[in-house]
Amino acid sequence: MKDIYTALFQLVICMALGFILRKNRVINERSEKTLTEILLQAVLPFSIIASSQYRYSEELFNGLIAVAIASTLYYCVTLLIMRIIMRKTRVSNDEARVMISTIVFANTGFLGLPIMDSLFGESGLLLAAVYNILFNIFFYTFGIHILSGKRFKISELFLNPVTASSVIAVILFIIPWRVPAFITDTVNLVGNMMIPLSMMVMGSILTTVDLKKFFVDGKAFVVSLLRLVVIPAVMFLFVFSIGKIIPISQQTASVIILMTALPCGVINVLVAEKENRAPKFAARTIIMSFVFMMITLPVFVYLCHRFF
Repeated sequence: MKDIYTALFQLVICMALGFILRKNRVINERSEKTLTEILLQAVLPFSIIASSQYRYSEELFNGLIAVAIASTLYYCVTLLIMRIIMRKTRVSNDEARVMISTIVFANTGFLGLPIMDSLFGESGLLLAAVYNILFNIFFYTFGIHILSGKRFKISELFLNPVTASSVIAVILFIIPWRVPAFITDTVNLVGNMMIPLSMMVMGSILTTVDLKKFFVDGKAFVVSLLRLVVIPAVMFLFVFSIGKIIPISQQTASVIILMTALPCGVINVLVAEKENRAPKFAARTIIMSFVFMMITLPVFVYLCHRFF
């Protein structure tokens, strides 16, 4: 593991830069959306594919399998539990659907991938990419159905650039052949923009937070509590217990836990807006969970570093 404090410091600095640029109108709403599209359509896929050229090892291959199993179990269990719980609450149907989706589906792509890359390097990014594959499978099936009530379109799953690049990266890692250095260097050139660009966009988004109205939504607070504290704590205990029975590397254990400790996924807001499913409530939960993540994520990073 890289120096966790150095990595977190770099993330905060890049985020602060985005915040300052937005406040000084160097970045505006339109350019923020453009940067986001560049990140999702090009930079993230290039970075993920670049991670496939990491030296093959049986330990990392076993880690990929462990992440796939853990993330599958996570989505199956949390989706089932949250649907049962929400049926017994008095929350409106629209808000209940948003709560289920935002609690279960975190920001594994836009935020999770660059953070894992920053903390663990290319091998950590490759593990995170596998987790993100499972995110996309479950979100574009169950997640879309929960928010819209409609059947999912399988094309939306396979045409997603991040998902496609994740699958390609896993295949390229498994096969013994490695691409020539000049190709790898070119891919890395684009992929290296991932961390600063994603954090600058996050910093820009933070400028939209109205602190006066921020803490008045109790339901959004509950979402943040479950998403950032309860769920990753349960995952931590689960992985720690499994680690006493089955050997698991520090990096693999940390990626599994930290990918569940991320804030609510922005994709939830986009779908809620499209389906007119309590979009303002969805937006509040995303922003609130992102702000609280500044406190909770470093705690779980420390716990992973301390106990694994």
